[in-house]
Amino acid sequence: MANELATVEENWLELAGKFKDLPMPFEKTVFLAECHLAGTAEIDDMLVKTQDVEQGSPIALKRTAADAQDEKAVAALTACGALVGYVPRRYAAVMARLMDAGKALSAKVTKKTLECHWLDLAISIDMKEV
Repeated sequence: MANELATVEENWLELAGKFKDLPMPFEKTVFLAECHLAGTAEIDDMLVKTQDVEQGSPIALKRTAADAQDEKAVAALTACGALVGYVPRRYAAVMARLMDAGKALSAKVTKKTLECHWLDLAISIDMKEV
């Protein structure tokens, strides 16, 4: 019986692939949150930094654990590496833990609106198990 269990454990991925209706583990991207970036009003030259950013543009997420104000801070950067805001605190703690555990998070712009004197950027955050 132990040998049979060991064989199943070793070949579970191969066996699972034979069942067409059975979803493969980690096959899909997992939606985590949609949020408006925090701190956008304090960033210098925000309109210049985001001139090429539009709906669907990728946003890189970077842990900034050394941030003096928030040890769970997650910065949002454009494809060119320009800082455009932070994941709000209500989401950042979970995102930071996932990133610290080595999970691959990705984000994209879902909304870009100029509101009086500041730029409102909303992003969607996903996790893909690799």
